[in-house]
Amino acid sequence: MSPRAILIVDDESYIRDLLVSILSLEYTTLTAEDGVEALEVYGRHRDVIQCLITDLFMPRMDGEELISHIHAEQPDLPVVLITALQDEARLAQLQERPNVTVMPKPFNLGQLRNLLRERIASR
Repeated sequence: MSPRAILIVDDESYIRDLLVSILSLEYTTLTAEDGVEALEVYGRHRDVIQCLITDLFMPRMDGEELISHIHAEQPDLPVVLITALQDEARLAQLQERPNVTVMPKPFNLGQLRNLLRERIASR
C-alpha cells in the first residue's frame, strides 16, 4: 500500500465511487460507508492514512463523532468534512475545529484535489 492513503467515508456509494475514481490516480484510497466502519478501517491502516474525507450525516456514527474519535488519537490528521448542511452557524462551528476543512456539497473536485495536496504536504 502506498504511504499516502486517504480514507473516504460516505453512506452514499456514488459519492464514494466518484471520490475513489478521481483520487486513486494520486493516492491509495480506503473507503467506509459510515463512521463505525471507518474506525475499523482506520484501526487497520492508521500508519498510512494521510487524510480523512467524511460526510457529516451518516447512519450508526456521523462524521462529527468520527472526527472526534480519530482526532483523540491523531489530532494533526487533516479532515475534509463534506456536507449538504445549510445551517451557517453550525458550519462555522464545525470549521473552527482544528485540522478540519468544511466543503459544502456539491463540491468542486479540482478544489478538493488542491486542498488535499496542500493539507497532506503541510503534515
